[in-house]
Amino acid sequence: MSAFHNRTIRILLLEDVVEDAEETCRVLRQAGLTIDVSLVKDESSFREHLSRPDSLDIILSDFSLPDFDGLSALILRAMLAPDLPFIFVTGSLGEERAVEMLHVGASDYVLKGNLQRLPIAVLRALAEADDARIRASMQQQLHTERQLLSAVLDTSGALIVLVDEQGAIVRTNPAACLPLAGEFQVEGQAFAAVFAREDERQHVHTLLQQVCQAEQAQPLSWRATVNGRVVLWSAARLTVQTDSAGVAVVSGLDVTAQEEAEQQAYYLRHFDSASGLPNRELLLLRMRSLASGTNGRTALVMVGLTRLQDVRDSLGNEAANRLLREVSRRLLTWQLGGDCLARVGDDGFALLCAANSEENLDLSLQEMLTRLHQPYVLNERSFYLTAHLGVAFCETETDPEETLQAATMALHRAIQQQAESYHIYQPLLSDEARMRLELEGELHEALSADNQLYLDYQPQAEIRSGRIVGLEALMRWQHPRLGLLGPMRFIPLAESCGLIAALGDKALDLACSQAVRWQKSGLPPVPVAVNLSALQWSQPGLADTIRQALAQSGLDPQWLELELTESASMHNPVATLATMEALREMGVQMSIDDFGTGFCNLSYLKRFPVDKLKIDQSFVREITSLPDDLVISQLVVAMGHLLHLSVVAEGVETEGQLTLLAEAGCDIIQGYYFSRPVSAAACGDLLASGKRLPPTSRRYHPHYLLWYDPTGDSLQQARPWLATADYQILAAETAQQAFELMATHEIGVVVVGKGLPEMRGSAFLTRITSMYPSTSGILLGTPDHEDHLPETVATIAQPIEETSLLNALTRGYARHGGAHHVR
Repeated sequence: MSAFHNRTIRILLLEDVVEDAEETCRVLRQAGLTIDVSLVKDESSFREHLSRPDSLDIILSDFSLPDFDGLSALILRAMLAPDLPFIFVTGSLGEERAVEMLHVGASDYVLKGNLQRLPIAVLRALAEADDARIRASMQQQLHTERQLLSAVLDTSGALIVLVDEQGAIVRTNPAACLPLAGEFQVEGQAFAAVFAREDERQHVHTLLQQVCQAEQAQPLSWRATVNGRVVLWSAARLTVQTDSAGVAVVSGLDVTAQEEAEQQAYYLRHFDSASGLPNRELLLLRMRSLASGTNGRTALVMVGLTRLQDVRDSLGNEAANRLLREVSRRLLTWQLGGDCLARVGDDGFALLCAANSEENLDLSLQEMLTRLHQPYVLNERSFYLTAHLGVAFCETETDPEETLQAATMALHRAIQQQAESYHIYQPLLSDEARMRLELEGELHEALSADNQLYLDYQPQAEIRSGRIVGLEALMRWQHPRLGLLGPMRFIPLAESCGLIAALGDKALDLACSQAVRWQKSGLPPVPVAVNLSALQWSQPGLADTIRQALAQSGLDPQWLELELTESASMHNPVATLATMEALREMGVQMSIDDFGTGFCNLSYLKRFPVDKLKIDQSFVREITSLPDDLVISQLVVAMGHLLHLSVVAEGVETEGQLTLLAEAGCDIIQGYYFSRPVSAAACGDLLASGKRLPPTSRRYHPHYLLWYDPTGDSLQQARPWLATADYQILAAETAQQAFELMATHEIGVVVVGKGLPEMRGSAFLTRITSMYPSTSGILLGTPDHEDHLPETVATIAQPIEETSLLNALTRGYARHGGAHHVR
């Protein structure tokens, strides 16, 4: 595919929304592609460009247009320019519809919400089109050459050999001598001895005898190897004898280059370049082959992995590819045979394994998950991936495509159900499917009931003043049969069955009414935030829906805040911007939720009339232990303030997280550290009590000393030496406790054992000195050759000596700016 990076790709883009067309072009250019785009919006313009197919390389098309549609465009392409690749780039295309379009002739489809796939899809489609043209050309060439070789005796490009009755060489043309590595005197030698490998000679001699002794000219063909070159030979008896002793002519074509090209094309079509594993197409071929055998029952296991994209984004493609190869190495243990492990997506694998008994299969799946969950070491850092498995059994009467689809469905179910890491596919009429349909019907009923769906509220506290300055409304379902259900149980169901908009409207009405009740009871007014779905933000009547909810409840618009996720904001940015401007005129507050987890066009973010950015809790969770998460949080805070926005951090659970966020300038926090989500009544009590977030800052002492060596007795040994000094020793038993102490205390020196339970001592100190540059480190023990220690880390050999330790501490505190002479 890399060849297309060096040339201009000529694209015919069928798209009626200019902003979507610009975003498409931006993504392609950002991927390093040079493109020449012809934008059309209707059928006549599309036909006009298709009349000149030689001026185009590929077609990108939206599926739905005002006066035209993608299916008609695809049919026109098939009629007028069938060789041009065709990719749908659309905002929504169901799975069944997408499969139908691929069967009609589309090369691929990419959702507008996932445009990062588009460059790869374009390059793959172009490569496949070139591959098809090359293969067609090669097949035509071979066919033509085979016909000519039986009749043409003197051709500069063909190997021509005249042989006698015994198969001895009478004469050759110059081309026949080229593969002989300088051996030109071959007349009189046996043809098979000169033009065949040793293990081929008997076969070639037998064929040649059949030709020479035949009464009629019946040509025979074979393949043979001449000094490593593959030659396709054809021999025929001469019907008219000449004065020479030759009775048959043997003509050959060197097809080495063509076979290498075919092998390369086969590899590109059937293997994944990053992992070296078979791809989906080769897996399906292998499944069809196994279906005809009798090797016992076989299971297809779909393996889904998370955080692969995080590794690619932070460490680059090469590191991500190494990680892929390590994952495939771990999975090879369970493959049924050759080519039974394949990569079938950016973050997924498929594996064929034995399933002779349910007990053995269950054991294999558990072992597989254990292996996949073990740490992966890249660039001296440990990474952990979350794996889920979807399993479907390969039945003789079931098409492999259907089996693959069933395993994919099982994988999605395993991901949705947090309690299980693998799921075995059951037919649609299974108990689970009936329960899902039943739950869907009950959700319809709950929307019209008065006492099933309700809201809990999680307070948001301002760091500077400690006051509660906002509440986020969170939907709960008190199911009459199943009890209390959390949002993860029914929100995905609502999205899949089309009830998410109704659920959002319900949350909006409940939140507005409750806010009015609090204010009427004399409680201080605070904004209540409601998270609306992408579907609601895309509806043209959203502003009217909000206006109606405010009017019915009597809530002043300034006390309502609407949240939209970063990804939802870019679902249809033009329509979203128009809706937000209308809401801003009404006085409603708005915020971007889960910032950093999707992708957002910063030019739109600058124009969106929002009041807050909410840092996603995935960055806050490890802010005390991962330098990257700390930097990302600091950057989001800085960017939010540059855009004159307040910044809210979600998922704050510890004092250390709060302290680092406060130092970064974060304005507001939300999380268990201040309060869990509580009922409306309990939330009213919180507001009435005036509960405040306590002030936070790192505790200071000039000689705070963190000691983290849980597996050794170094601290016990050193305490007598430190007793006469003014050291305040903070001892940590776990890495998490050590990171938390660093975040909450102004620590000048950290002493760490070399061998720690959770990571290497050198790795721990590297993180610490990266996050706290003024802190010095002391590593107990001689570092290994793979340890790369910062300049601010000293090493002390074990057993430690008093003088070495005290000198290292003195230098560390001098650098930190603490006490310079310990009394």
